[in-house]
Amino acid sequence: MTDIDFPFQAIKGLTFDPKPQPLPANLRPGYRIALIMLVLKTNCRDNAASLLKLQFFNWLLKSSSLQKFVQAKLSSQDIFMLELIHLDPMVNLALRYAFADNLISITKNSRYKLTEKGERFANQILQAKEAILGKEMEILVRIGQQVSEVKLRHELV
Repeated sequence: MTDIDFPFQAIKGLTFDPKPQPLPANLRPGYRIALIMLVLKTNCRDNAASLLKLQFFNWLLKSSSLQKFVQAKLSSQDIFMLELIHLDPMVNLALRYAFADNLISITKNSRYKLTEKGERFANQILQAKEAILGKEMEILVRIGQQVSEVKLRHELV
């Protein structure tokens, strides 16, 4: 092994200039709001869901292996066993923004429900010719309303 001489003596100091970095799309509140609108419209009875169900679908859309697992279980069983559901604080933030923008309302039993404005927004997303959320939309439409609140709550007992 040979020693390589580096001219460290000539370096008086290092400076770093931080450059702004764009926020990835999946971390933007607008992306999460659009996903929540789609979930409420395509996967929830009466366009309303609990926080648990919204968190479940958010988690489901992040993992292709989980998508395959859930789809296989939905076609063969009434319930499915999940070890855990990852709770994402960005979903809660997106819900706050959606509520502030009157896209959703909160029902007496603490469920999130699409308002008329939210339903129009969800319909616009579903009818868009250039599907920005095409992959997510495909998964949500395929699953439909097969994941009920009862199935999710059964898992937590």
